[in-house]
Amino acid sequence: MTQNKNFKTLVRARMVETGLNYTATRVLVLTEKAEQAQAAETEHRTVVGRFFKDGALTSFPAKRKARAHVLLYLVNYFDPGVKYSEKQINKTLKAFWPDFAYLRRELVDYGYLKRNDLTGVYWLTEIAPERWETVLHAEAPEWESIWLPAYLNGDAPRFTLNQRG
Repeated sequence: MTQNKNFKTLVRARMVETGLNYTATRVLVLTEKAEQAQAAETEHRTVVGRFFKDGALTSFPAKRKARAHVLLYLVNYFDPGVKYSEKQINKTLKAFWPDFAYLRRELVDYGYLKRNDLTGVYWLTEIAPERWETVLHAEAPEWESIWLPAYLNGDAPRFTLNQRG
């Protein structure tokens, strides 16, 4: 039995559209979701691959949507639930780009990193940023809503460019 009420609602709404029974519609919806996830992963891999060579950023994207892909990729280099000093964050980001402070600010601005202003401690957000009613909605990669929640919960591996997960 499916425990996700939203999924059941989606399946039932699709049943009305298609006239199929619950089981057939469930398979249809799951197949579509898998195809959507594959397409989102392919897009993410393609966009990020344009900006990285041998593990380093070759250029920083001018377009905001590509920038969001690159920042989402950088999330891989931080572990959920771990507190980082600013020095640790800088050291990690400096391996990718000389202007590590810019990357750090962008990660905070996009909601991927949180910061305690009093202590200077950083950590990955506990939940994926809600983008629906924000300016960032149009530029957020679809892969963010698929991979990031699972990664933050420890249910997804790190995303790698050189192999499909």
